[in-house]
Amino acid sequence: MRIFYHLSHYISHRLSGLDFTECLRFLGHEVSHAPEDADLADAAVLHDDPLNYAAVYAHCPVLRRLPVAAFCVWESDVLPEAYVEALRPVRRIWTPSSFSCAAIASRYPRASVLPHVVRRRNPGADDLSFAVHALGGTKKAFRFFSIIDSVNPRKNISGLLSAFAALRRIAGDPAQLVLKQYRSCFDLSSIPGVISVEGDLSAGRIAALHILSDAYVSAHHAEGWGLGISEAMAFGKPVLATGWSGNMDFMDQKNSFPVPYRLSRISGEMCERIPLFTRDMTWADIDLNALVAIMRQVLEGRIPRDLPAKAAEITVRFGPEAVARRMAELLDDLLA
Repeated sequence: MRIFYHLSHYISHRLSGLDFTECLRFLGHEVSHAPEDADLADAAVLHDDPLNYAAVYAHCPVLRRLPVAAFCVWESDVLPEAYVEALRPVRRIWTPSSFSCAAIASRYPRASVLPHVVRRRNPGADDLSFAVHALGGTKKAFRFFSIIDSVNPRKNISGLLSAFAALRRIAGDPAQLVLKQYRSCFDLSSIPGVISVEGDLSAGRIAALHILSDAYVSAHHAEGWGLGISEAMAFGKPVLATGWSGNMDFMDQKNSFPVPYRLSRISGEMCERIPLFTRDMTWADIDLNALVAIMRQVLEGRIPRDLPAKAAEITVRFGPEAVARRMAELLDDLLA
């Protein structure tokens, strides 16, 4: 079968789209990302924010006669009206987690879970050299790592920095926090123990940062999946993250450290920053005291001996072959 696959320009969406493309080719399908090839396609996949679909259809009107699946994600319990309208033209919706699927299916019943491909990427020598330099050379402290959109309140950088400051007051210098910031970045140079890594990085350089770190931590309010979390688990790293939303499709008490939380209404700041979010939606507030306690536990090496191996099992459960089998099922459904 010939498939036109529209890729987002947003880097994390684009990389996951390329992983799905590999799965489709593994299944024996011809896949093209070029809009001019859509005229010859038997089906199409739109891997982008739904707000961009109207422009894609306008640029490629042949999509209106093709069976189209849209891969998208949502990070709260209520689907915004703008997404409801944007999704109307597509035949099926694929989304990475049961959490995201529940929100979408409440308004659009033709939604199914298609998990992200999770693999352990191998960095090159240049990638490792970059990471060593970015992290200040020779390792002198226990490194907590996080990939974070600093200006997006959903990622909760303020909560993470507060927890790290509390940990430093208890544990002192042995703790560092490495933050890979993207989009707009905060100046964190005055905060003791915090190392900021900025700019667009290749998958190899991100992998090198995972390798050179000791644990991954996320104080998020909600995730549709949590790519940084699943990547860290692929490397067998201890992962500490809010125990709610999309990441709970692959985190449990045996392979990671889900952190307690309480549910609340989404903040006014979030609604102002990203108006798709409204105050009638829900997210989670992580228990910062519990997070500090678990960070200290991990820092002191008090983790189950088999946790790294259990974490790394994510690469089998959501490896390319497993995801390809799921894609085969969803393509049959798309064409039915």
